[in-house]
Amino acid sequence: MSATTAEPVETLIRHGWDVWEQGATTDYYADRLRDAVWELEEAVDYQRPGVDLLARRVVQALTIATGEEVDEVLEPMPTVAAWLGLDQ
Repeated sequence: MSATTAEPVETLIRHGWDVWEQGATTDYYADRLRDAVWELEEAVDYQRPGVDLLARRVVQALTIATGEEVDEVLEPMPTVAAWLGLDQ
């Protein structure tokens, strides 16, 4: 993972945990969000490949857990949107 990737991925991980801790969704969707964030965090910690794919899973889990569209989920995280190419 490059230095330019570190900030967006850490931002996404923090945001994912914040949403999960708020408990604003059903247990099923909260579990999916927790699992996605956990996998991403482990991939970053252990420098595993596929961080961008796991980050997209977190974004997907956030949209399901919050009921928001992708652009709404990523609005407070423009660096994440740009990194994933979802800022179009």
